[in-house]
Amino acid sequence: MSLKASDGRQATLTVISRSSLSPKEAAVMVQQQQSASPLLIIAPFLSPRTRELLTESGASYADATGNFRVVTTNPAVFLEGRGAERDPDRRPRSLRSLKGAAAGRVVRALCDFVTPFGVRTLAGSSVTPLGSVSRVVSFLEEEALLTRDNKKVVTSVDWPALIRRWVADYSVSGSNVMRSYLEPRGLAALAPKLSKLRHYAVTGSLAAPGIAPARLAMVYVDDAEQAAQMLDLAPTESGANVWLLEPFDGVVFERTQLQQIGKAEAARSIIAASPSQVAADLMTGPGRGPQEAEALIEKMKGSEHEWRQNPRP
Repeated sequence: MSLKASDGRQATLTVISRSSLSPKEAAVMVQQQQSASPLLIIAPFLSPRTRELLTESGASYADATGNFRVVTTNPAVFLEGRGAERDPDRRPRSLRSLKGAAAGRVVRALCDFVTPFGVRTLAGSSVTPLGSVSRVVSFLEEEALLTRDNKKVVTSVDWPALIRRWVADYSVSGSNVMRSYLEPRGLAALAPKLSKLRHYAVTGSLAAPGIAPARLAMVYVDDAEQAAQMLDLAPTESGANVWLLEPFDGVVFERTQLQQIGKAEAARSIIAASPSQVAADLMTGPGRGPQEAEALIEKMKGSEHEWRQNPRP
């Protein structure tokens, strides 16, 4: 297809039409394409993840629901439109989402553990039935969020994109049981009292020091009402500065880290959830949480050796 400007300049796009295109197929297509001209991919429907991969590769696209993006540099053209986010003609699929505790455990393990590893190792490390792990891994492979070799060993995980995909089905206040409280003396008074709890993990802004000042403390606990009594917090429906969260799964207490908060002599250590959990919680949290999540992910990219671990055999 040719696009011609009024001054005679012309851009040529190589059009590829498909009856369907998964994220995995899109990733392979743009890697193997030999055409010298930019690509324009056309299909009845292109999922958000497929469109993301095509955009990152510089390819243009259009689908029958109205999703389109056409970009050329000479002449300069930028056209973009939004259509359906879900396929109106979806076919049966063994797994459609990352909802639930089992999927959450597998996502966390894929983010937290260093590749390569097999599905059996992943099942053992995430304490999840092998069948559930296989379904989640196959789904994520089709979404081009991880890659496997010909022996089905997971060789790489796009963990930032995986966290973003997980939060399409997970949210900190919707997937966990959340109760809101007030610490009248402010968050500085909360940290010293956390040691009273036998079992906890801080998430959100307080667990990501150096990103932004914390205005809301989010803390995973086994029993919110009991923890509130021990921390001397007052229940409130408005103006809360503490959320106590009864977790969707015990994985929130796994692979925690000690974090120093406060300055100099006043600094204290708290138990913080794994950075991958903190990023997901910030991404679905209130206020500037999503922006803080993106800043945290950038910080995590430069310190993977500090928070990613080798899986248990």
